[in-house]
Amino acid sequence: MTREYKILLAASFLCNFADNLFGPFYAVFVQKIGGSILTIGYAHTLTLVSTGILIIVAGKLSDSFNKEWVTICGYSLYALGSLGYLFISHPWQLFLLSIVFALGTACLSSPLKTLISHAINKKNEGLQWALAGGGERIILGLSVLIGTMIVKYSGFKILFIIMFILQIIVVLIQLQLVLKKQLKVKISNDK
Repeated sequence: MTREYKILLAASFLCNFADNLFGPFYAVFVQKIGGSILTIGYAHTLTLVSTGILIIVAGKLSDSFNKEWVTICGYSLYALGSLGYLFISHPWQLFLLSIVFALGTACLSSPLKTLISHAINKKNEGLQWALAGGGERIILGLSVLIGTMIVKYSGFKILFIIMFILQIIVVLIQLQLVLKKQLKVKISNDK
């Protein structure tokens, strides 16, 4: 496994972990801010449809832009969205966050898969894709358990702060990878 693959996978896992700390408690949170089953349905529909459209647009645009920087934008939008939950007091504000998360997902979907596919060692390609897929499921399960404990004993505000901090760490991990890559290219061009 290449170093780049490990870093990309670690960042992806940490992002998924942070995002899914909140997953099963979304409906409870929506009710706390005065939302209903319709609010949840509308917000989820908006997220899915806009994500689908934006993934196609971002995938096309990512062919013209540096994919590493596009993923940094995606991770940054996730951090912004996680922080945004702290300021929501009305159900309609969920719709704005739905768009933020849709943009973040779009910036990560195709570009991140492309980066991972380029970083995979072809000798054990099946294993590395399996680690990505299986590892993601393990991370999701752990995040739900830990998110449950955080919400139960500390509440939503602490959960959102933890999510934000973890997402910022992901941005820094990805930024470090990009800057090291650019430095290597600069050094080899200077020789």
